[in-house]
Amino acid sequence: MRAAVIKEWGTPLEVTDVPKPEPGPGEVLVRISASGVCHTDIHQWKGDWPPVQALMIQHGVRILGHEGIGVVEEVGLGVSTLKKGDRVGVPWMNYWCGRCEYCLSGYPHWCPHAKYTSVHVDGTHAEYAIISERATPRIPKEISDVEAAPLMCAGVTAYGAVRKLITEAAIPPGKPIAIIGAAGGLGHYAVQIAKAFGYTVVGIDVGAERVKFVEKLGADYAVDVGEADKFVMDKWGGVYASVVFTPRLEGYRLGLRLLRPLGALVFVGLPDMKEGGLELYPLVVVGRGIRIFGSSVGVTHEFEELFNLVVQGKVKSHVTKTASLSEINEVFKDLEEGKIVGRAVLKI
Repeated sequence: MRAAVIKEWGTPLEVTDVPKPEPGPGEVLVRISASGVCHTDIHQWKGDWPPVQALMIQHGVRILGHEGIGVVEEVGLGVSTLKKGDRVGVPWMNYWCGRCEYCLSGYPHWCPHAKYTSVHVDGTHAEYAIISERATPRIPKEISDVEAAPLMCAGVTAYGAVRKLITEAAIPPGKPIAIIGAAGGLGHYAVQIAKAFGYTVVGIDVGAERVKFVEKLGADYAVDVGEADKFVMDKWGGVYASVVFTPRLEGYRLGLRLLRPLGALVFVGLPDMKEGGLELYPLVVVGRGIRIFGSSVGVTHEFEELFNLVVQGKVKSHVTKTASLSEINEVFKDLEEGKIVGRAVLKI
């Protein structure tokens, strides 16, 4: 099969022939038709996250991509709910055990046996990919391959982060919240999802073009990052939550500054570890009652909820660039340089 392969970290990917994988027990082989390109791909490719790089080396993974859409071509031993021809997704969460404390409490993200697509298992920037039966979402016929691909990571990650404002932070609809990095691949979903949930949304990003895009997404207020502090404080004295999607520490600093007492700071974007850590003073956290949540990707039931919003027309994938697998290095370059507003998808 054809695949985009890492030969050396940070050097151009090589599109070449590699062996076609075979599904093991409980797994299916998916013929990939579309594969979304995520900023995580850039970090993995460059080796920005040493722990992730170490896992990739340990498991012999050299194919990136975790936003795959395709059709089941083969099923492994014991697979009972999927069959050849089913249209499915291949997301970041590739496997979880289903038996541990985390899985049984609804948080398989932290399953000690979890496997991630493009970390433990080769990814979707290829003609075929493997995924476990339990982690495989079915794609509604109303959603096209290109629109569905970014939902596998960006969409469901944004959904899970905004959903926490209700399920864990208990912030009622109607309250003002800030989406930081609102024009990005994840943030543009979060603006739409937060509006669907009934929040008053302040979308924050950098530059006139991106702010205009945030306006078009339906944000109640679209604000440049340089004006965000004054705007939020003058209007409300602080937001009830800041959901940070930008992979920059300065985005987290801004999110913290914008919070009112008892506000929630939701971590989603992952800065390069070389940027260092975020300064959090216990006096500020305790004195203002700040609540902090980390939000990882979504799982099967969250996909179903997100798909419903897409089918209802409340959430849309804004794919501004499509390309062939052979053009992957150009897409990576554009993404790294911030030239892509919304999402990019490879047609395999």
